[in-house]
Amino acid sequence: MGKDTFSRESYTRSVKRHVSSSGPATARAERQARSTGKLNPLVDPQGFGVIRRSLPRYEKQDNGLWLLTVGTPMPIETRVDTTGSMGNNVDIALRVLPKVHELCSEVLSGYDLQIATGIFGDVSDRFVLCRPQFEMIAEKIVEQLTLMVPERAGGDADEDPHYGLFGAAYLTAAYLHRIGLKSYDFTISDARARDLLDERQIRRIFGDEVFDKVIENGHQIDRHNLPTTKEVVQDLLERSHAFFLQVGDDSRVTKFWKNIFGPDRVVILPSTELLPQVQAVIIGLTEGTMNLDQVPKFLKKNNVSKHDAEMIICSVANIPIGAQIALPNFNKRPRAGDLFREKTDLWPVNPDEINSEVDASNNDSDKEGPEWL
Repeated sequence: MGKDTFSRESYTRSVKRHVSSSGPATARAERQARSTGKLNPLVDPQGFGVIRRSLPRYEKQDNGLWLLTVGTPMPIETRVDTTGSMGNNVDIALRVLPKVHELCSEVLSGYDLQIATGIFGDVSDRFVLCRPQFEMIAEKIVEQLTLMVPERAGGDADEDPHYGLFGAAYLTAAYLHRIGLKSYDFTISDARARDLLDERQIRRIFGDEVFDKVIENGHQIDRHNLPTTKEVVQDLLERSHAFFLQVGDDSRVTKFWKNIFGPDRVVILPSTELLPQVQAVIIGLTEGTMNLDQVPKFLKKNNVSKHDAEMIICSVANIPIGAQIALPNFNKRPRAGDLFREKTDLWPVNPDEINSEVDASNNDSDKEGPEWL
């Protein structure tokens, strides 16, 4: 799977290649969707086997072992509201993408960042959800963002991000989860959602085989007794550090999402333009690579106004700080350069074991040829 990583140079080239000089970044995809009535498979929740995967990247070695090229994969899934007043959020997400990667890399040293930024709307829309693949390089992330089809309409009434949360909870297969660590998940909106999911909508969004895919991915869902939105989030929190990032200060929205996520996982996002700074602060505090005392300086350094910084600092003060460090396997996570016997193994080979095998091989080679008296 290679060892290429995100760079500003490749981002700039990709934007020039995929984005028209006039109109929104998704203009071409929107025209195509009107013509075909379908999403591109790269961002269609039904595409590429429904389950979204985050896997390590290896290179085969001469000795038959597999070398981890970049580090432990860290999936970061973000779903952004694109209804009503938030209809231009794909363009904003594309614009701030380099900053997202740079700031998150700063607080996630040693990981292989794998980003999936999608969008959601309402069940009354043609497309309720666009859910991409987890990708590591700018070319693929930019391409996926330009393939989104935002509705750009509707009011700011209750919306439907809970179907994206369903996908994150039950239709994600990540190596990180298999070794007992948690990924990151962000939902961005200025509105409430609904408390219940509809089986017909789940099938419409993810396809008729969705419940078989859920079982294939190791989960049990009774289609006749679906989990509530709150229960979906509770299941998601078993595997992800999940947060709701609220744009605006509507107290009804805050109350709804605090009930769904818990009061420590609703964070104010003054503007979608500040997504990189807010995500990096949350991740840094959760990973233990940043402490609360460092947040003001970090925000100032990254061009956040004093007013917005005060809102963010107050909002993140009560999140589960250090939650990732507290997990048992945090210090055991594989590093770039570790060797694995098989690509499907959970843990790398013990270096002492490799050295013993090399010594044994050398001893065997010494015995080859004639023995002289």
